[in-house]
Amino acid sequence: MLIVMHLERKRNKRFFASRVRAWLDGLITSLEQWIVKTWEHFVKYVVQLNWYYSIHSVLRAILRAIQFCYFSFEGVFERNRARTKKLRAERREISELNHLRQMTEHKEETALTDSQKKKLRHKNLEGKH
Repeated sequence: MLIVMHLERKRNKRFFASRVRAWLDGLITSLEQWIVKTWEHFVKYVVQLNWYYSIHSVLRAILRAIQFCYFSFEGVFERNRARTKKLRAERREISELNHLRQMTEHKEETALTDSQKKKLRHKNLEGKH
């Protein structure tokens, strides 16, 4: 068989069963083309699509990490805002209490003694008559 194939190649012509062998060659060529097309499709689309999906997954993971950080910081900010509100309310309350205390102290400092009250009452009663 090797000698026959060698001689056919030399003469560039087949010696026997040329139609059947030509049909088999066509069949093998179409099978080869189908395998090449399938492989190109696989490489071009499936691998490329998997590459895109993997990039998408990485980006999704990064987005979720950013989201987690954002919500964590937002929780801290909300707690700080609540604490600030509470401290301002306490400061306002202390300020109001301090003001009332100052008014009470001033009233006690400027209060008239019993003898001064009697003189003032006596003076007002005389002034009206």
